[in-house]
Amino acid sequence: MPQRVLTFFPLVIFALVITIAGNGCTQSPSSKVSSGAITGTVRLGPHVPLWMMHGTLTVVVYMKGSTSPAYLPVALEEFYHPTFPVPFRITQKNVRLSGIDLKGNVRLVAKLTIDSGSPLVASGTYTGATAGEVAVGGPPVNLLVDTPAPR
Repeated sequence: MPQRVLTFFPLVIFALVITIAGNGCTQSPSSKVSSGAITGTVRLGPHVPLWMMHGTLTVVVYMKGSTSPAYLPVALEEFYHPTFPVPFRITQKNVRLSGIDLKGNVRLVAKLTIDSGSPLVASGTYTGATAGEVAVGGPPVNLLVDTPAPR
């Protein structure tokens, strides 16, 4: 029994030293602090076929580039087989381009897409978008997916 205690004691001391040393080692916070999030809800229009819910809902954030007059997709969040209404929250973590900060005014587009390999269910896409720009960190946004996308 005393031999077990002597073998176990150095392991306890080692774990204690690692724990104490680890408390002083913290990762420095990122120099870029998130300036906010975009929150809201996506609803399904009444005439959208219910089988579309077996597809994928994608909420895409478009921003104007500093050197481009066009809106460019910079962030997205996907929901597979969504149950409507779908709440969403898009933050800096959802940005897909390096060097882009999610801030300022943006446009949002929600796309509900199904790619069917079956002759019984047609493939298709329905969309919904904000009427204009919305502010990052602003009030919740309501999107209505109800417009069939051209094929």
